[in-house]
Amino acid sequence: MGAGIANAATVDRLDAEIAAVGGQTDTHATAEYLRQLHAYLAGAADQDEVAAVRAAVEDLRPVLRVVSKAPVERAAVALTDRADTQAAQLERDLPGLSILAPVAGLVSSLLTTLLDLVTNLLGGLPVPLPVPDVPLPLPPLPGVPTPDVPTPDVPVPDVPVPDVPVPDVPAPDVPAPDVPAPDVPAPDVPAPDVPAPDVPAPDVPAPDVPAPDVPAPEVPAPDVP
Repeated sequence: MGAGIANAATVDRLDAEIAAVGGQTDTHATAEYLRQLHAYLAGAADQDEVAAVRAAVEDLRPVLRVVSKAPVERAAVALTDRADTQAAQLERDLPGLSILAPVAGLVSSLLTTLLDLVTNLLGGLPVPLPVPDVPLPLPPLPGVPTPDVPTPDVPVPDVPVPDVPVPDVPAPDVPAPDVPAPDVPAPDVPAPDVPAPDVPAPDVPAPDVPAPDVPAPEVPAPDVP
């Protein structure tokens, strides 16, 4: 009696948590998660890991409840109810077990139902679903990938870029700096020593000037006694 009340309270808590989730997913994404959970549950059964099977069942039931409330096909609803019934029976039978042999048939039936449900959900159109609140992280298993928990498909909001005009800033009136010209002394360059050219003097002929006709002076003979 007390265990039944506790289980009912747990179911109500999980339902409330699922309803409080604002994100959305769809039946195709949920089917992919169920496919991964099916592979994990099969691996846990093969390795006779009772704790891993129990954790997988506890993660499975919130997902099944979300699917059962969605407007899916009637066959999917029937498969979801069957899988949830089998999972609930496993939750009651697993405590206290150290091996899976006593519930091996029930685990095998649940795996078959899950595979049929995955096929049915993927074969139909995607239906929006709230993201289930998976309660427990699954323990790692050697060689078995851990399923990816469904995440909400939140669209990126289209935020318009504000049209902000560029301010018209006038260029500052900065006077040009008065830079004095540098006082650079002229270099002291010596004049080049250029030799005078050796130019021969020209050969100028003397002019042919006739000698003047000068009469001889008339000298009187001396008077000798």
